[in-house]
Amino acid sequence: MKTFATRIISELPERLAGHRELLADDRIIMPGAVDALAAVQQAEHLIATVVTGNLRGNAETKLSALGLIGYLDTTIGGYASDDAHRPSLVRIAQDRAAAKHGHRFHHDNTVIVGDSLEDVRTGREGGARVIAVASGTTTEQQLRSAGAEHVLPDLTCPAALLRLIDRPQAL
Repeated sequence: MKTFATRIISELPERLAGHRELLADDRIIMPGAVDALAAVQQAEHLIATVVTGNLRGNAETKLSALGLIGYLDTTIGGYASDDAHRPSLVRIAQDRAAAKHGHRFHHDNTVIVGDSLEDVRTGREGGARVIAVASGTTTEQQLRSAGAEHVLPDLTCPAALLRLIDRPQAL
């Protein structure tokens, strides 16, 4: 017999998918996000995925509704449906990427790009470098104070993002 929580987790993505039009209508995509994702996808040495506090099905539904799913390999992501502790999702994604690509992923070659204090915490505690984006909900100073290694004002310059991703970690 399924518990109530298990039932919710299994049914929620399907129910959310029934509201794709609303998701698409309410779409709020950070300026430059599509170009930034396209630039990362086109960089042959980079692998883009998602680490999120959403269930995998919900994340894929949202990304699809926003037209972003094609830029990411969601099969190697880390999701709340994998573990409730968000920093643990970084290791899950690293392990999935390693299994798929035959390359070890660790702090020095894993970058979280996010715009919230939770994104910064997830990356730092999870074993990744962090590039934060001051999207307006969290200030540049708050993101730096939380431990982001770099903070961009926005994503309108994909070349700047790629330079920071490729920058070796400061000693």
